[in-house]
Amino acid sequence: MKSRTSDDRQGAMEFSPRQTVLAGMAADGPGAAFDAVRLQKLFFLVDREIPDLISGPHFDYKPDQFGPFDEAVFDELNSLIDSGHVSVDTTFRCPLSVLTDSGVENGARILDRMPEGAWRYMKKAARWILTTSFRPMLSAIYMQYPDMAVNNVLPLVSKPIMRSMVSYPMPSFLSGMARALDLFGTLDEPRVAVDGAEADALATYNDWCAVGEDIEAAMGTLGQSIPLP
Repeated sequence: MKSRTSDDRQGAMEFSPRQTVLAGMAADGPGAAFDAVRLQKLFFLVDREIPDLISGPHFDYKPDQFGPFDEAVFDELNSLIDSGHVSVDTTFRCPLSVLTDSGVENGARILDRMPEGAWRYMKKAARWILTTSFRPMLSAIYMQYPDMAVNNVLPLVSKPIMRSMVSYPMPSFLSGMARALDLFGTLDEPRVAVDGAEADALATYNDWCAVGEDIEAAMGTLGQSIPLP
């Protein structure tokens, strides 16, 4: 990504929803794999946090059982699949969408045209989305956007302290809460330098911790409804 100056931010540029989705998926680099939930949450944050920088908002998110949702995100994704910019890995229970070589190239080109604030935010938001477990991620979004929580069906983390944030700072949508809790730093640099392998290990650890939290919540619910011996 080339360096920018403040002059690059002057003059609004138009970006379509499809271009925005392609750029967002390319923001974490080649090989980034997004499940359906993370795609929805990434572009919700982009739409809410930096609409003026991407000629948005592009989507009409509504509160769903698992957080903000708009079917139009999948319409754009399907168009990118049809055009050969995205492939779908069905090896796992939840299919993962990954940019093809042409998708990476075109997504990077779109990012390079965006104002500095837009591509920097997309890079940090994509990294946060990909390295944070689902319930802490959703809890954090609900705290900032309570209008998206009205139909929630999941037990949430009361204090959404993301374990992966030890290494990766929160995108700016929680900057106010972050300062209050003194958990997160600047968007410009990670707190701790980590390589790809360590980042993957952190994400895996994060996911297994979330599984433990879910088991604990289920045991608590069971204990309330069925007398224990």
